[in-house]
Amino acid sequence: MAVLNNTQVQDRTEAINFVKPIPTLLGSLGFFREEFVGSDAITFDVKDNALFVLADQGRNTKDKNSNGIDKYDIHTMAIPHYPIESVVSRNQLAGLRGFGTDTETAIETAVANQLERQAQKHDYHEEYLKALMVMSVKIDTNFYGSIDMATEFGVTRPTATFDFTSGTVDWASKIRGQVEVSKANLKTGGFVRGYVMFCGSQFFEGLLTSATIKEAYVSGNSVMNPLRNELGEAASGYTMFRFGNVDIIQYTDTFVAADGSVIKPLADDKAVLVPRTEMGSIFFGPVSKLSGVGVVGAKRFASSYRDPKDRYVEVESEQNTLPIISQFGATVLISGKFV
Repeated sequence: MAVLNNTQVQDRTEAINFVKPIPTLLGSLGFFREEFVGSDAITFDVKDNALFVLADQGRNTKDKNSNGIDKYDIHTMAIPHYPIESVVSRNQLAGLRGFGTDTETAIETAVANQLERQAQKHDYHEEYLKALMVMSVKIDTNFYGSIDMATEFGVTRPTATFDFTSGTVDWASKIRGQVEVSKANLKTGGFVRGYVMFCGSQFFEGLLTSATIKEAYVSGNSVMNPLRNELGEAASGYTMFRFGNVDIIQYTDTFVAADGSVIKPLADDKAVLVPRTEMGSIFFGPVSKLSGVGVVGAKRFASSYRDPKDRYVEVESEQNTLPIISQFGATVLISGKFV
């Protein structure tokens, strides 16, 4: 194998995107359309694209159904930049160098291993961004501050309270009522594959005090749950059951920040009801290097650079990602009252 060029940055983007993504819950539910853009900021329009029933017309006539002039609002938002940098040193190569293996092969193997680990970190972070957007409809960044959908779109998210201290309550009817609220606020019409209710642990236990819901929970665990079967590996770490057209999921995921603090997107006493439809887009911007000028974005970018003094290899990767939920008015934040 040819010796690596010590003075050249090697593009590893194809290699890191070849790593198979980790199946994740929010990534598998189809809330976000993937959009690849060629700039560090996005400009997009949100249209009031409600569906309507077509009127029948004579064949081959001028009279046709028309949308007229669509109403839309223009929005511009910066795409946050999330880099990772690691160093492959001589000590890390010691365990890879074997009989009949030259140094360059060992270096390439070490770089490949590092790219795989970084790809997993990017998948983890992408799921974190989606979780923040679905649960709280905002993302807090160090550089751009808070990216808040309520501020951006001027829409108030529907809220409700389930009082679990009020004795016997028909929680099934309460859930159906919030489904109707969500359905009424959904701009894309009736193409919804059911609803998902993400529940904090305390809220989830509160729902199970209802005999009707508990019956659905028990029977749902005795047979294959349709959503679990659909999502496969992504659903394996969650407790879930179906009640009518609502999939109720106990969502207790936490994410560890760079400073070691733990971030919990959904509080224990909260729930979020979301329709199973396309709620927005996740935008992927171009690489931050000079070579990225005028280049369309990708899910991940990566490169490596070997120190001219032959001491280490730098492995860098990045994602430039922004998920948005333009239809967050169709999501309902539900608070549980327990005392």
